Amino acid sequence: MFITLSDPMRRDIETTLRSKVGESRVVNVFGVAEEVQLRFIDDNVALEDIAAIVAHLASKSGCALELDSRELS
Repeated sequence: MFITLSDPMRRDIETTLRSKVGESRVVNVFGVAEEVQLRFIDDNVALEDIAAIVAHLASKSGCALELDSRELS
Protein backbone atom coordinates (compact mmCIF):
# COMPACT_ATOMS: atom_id res chain seq x y z
CA MET A 1 0.00 0.00 0.00
CA PHE A 2 1.31 3.44 -0.94
CA ILE A 3 1.21 6.03 1.84
CA THR A 4 0.82 9.67 0.87
CA LEU A 5 1.65 12.34 3.43
CA SER A 6 1.37 16.09 3.06
CA ASP A 7 4.54 17.90 2.00
CA PRO A 8 4.79 19.76 5.34
CA MET A 9 4.50 16.48 7.27
CA ARG A 10 7.11 14.78 5.11
CA ARG A 11 9.50 17.72 5.55
CA ASP A 12 8.90 17.60 9.31
CA ILE A 13 9.73 13.89 9.38
CA GLU A 14 12.94 14.52 7.46
CA THR A 15 13.94 17.43 9.71
CA THR A 16 13.15 15.49 12.88
CA LEU A 17 15.12 12.49 11.62
CA ARG A 18 18.14 14.65 10.79
CA SER A 19 18.04 16.00 14.33
CA LYS A 20 17.75 12.52 15.88
CA VAL A 21 20.51 11.09 13.68
CA GLY A 22 22.75 13.92 14.84
CA GLU A 23 22.22 12.71 18.41
CA SER A 24 22.43 8.96 17.81
CA ARG A 25 22.60 6.52 14.91
CA VAL A 26 19.75 4.57 16.52
CA VAL A 27 16.31 5.92 15.68
CA ASN A 28 13.28 5.19 17.87
CA VAL A 29 10.79 4.79 15.03
CA PHE A 30 7.60 5.12 17.07
CA GLY A 31 9.06 7.90 19.19
CA VAL A 32 9.74 10.03 16.12
CA ALA A 33 6.38 9.08 14.61
CA GLU A 34 4.55 10.15 17.78
CA GLU A 35 6.33 13.52 17.81
CA VAL A 36 5.33 14.17 14.21
CA GLN A 37 1.79 12.90 14.69
CA LEU A 38 1.26 15.31 17.59
CA ARG A 39 2.45 18.27 15.52
CA PHE A 40 0.08 17.28 12.69
CA ILE A 41 -2.82 15.96 14.75
CA ASP A 42 -5.39 17.66 12.50
CA ASP A 43 -4.15 15.67 9.49
CA ASN A 44 -5.52 12.49 11.15
CA VAL A 45 -2.74 10.20 9.90
CA ALA A 46 -2.31 6.82 11.60
CA LEU A 47 0.78 6.40 13.77
CA GLU A 48 1.69 3.24 11.87
CA ASP A 49 1.68 5.09 8.54
CA ILE A 50 4.01 7.77 9.88
CA ALA A 51 6.22 5.10 11.49
CA ALA A 52 6.51 3.27 8.15
CA ILE A 53 7.88 6.41 6.50
CA VAL A 54 10.19 7.10 9.46
CA ALA A 55 11.55 3.54 9.31
CA HIS A 56 12.04 3.71 5.55
CA LEU A 57 13.90 7.04 5.63
CA ALA A 58 15.98 6.09 8.68
CA SER A 59 17.05 2.79 7.13
CA LYS A 60 18.05 4.57 3.91
CA SER A 61 20.28 6.78 6.07
CA GLY A 62 22.02 3.70 7.47
CA CYS A 63 20.52 4.04 10.95
CA ALA A 64 19.62 1.23 13.28
CA LEU A 65 15.90 1.09 14.00
CA GLU A 66 14.49 0.82 17.50
CA LEU A 67 10.92 -0.38 17.71
CA ASP A 68 9.22 0.30 21.02
CA SER A 69 7.60 -3.01 21.95
CA ARG A 70 4.72 -1.36 23.83
CA GLU A 71 3.52 0.06 20.51
CA LEU A 72 3.55 -3.33 18.84
CA SER A 73 1.48 -5.26 21.36
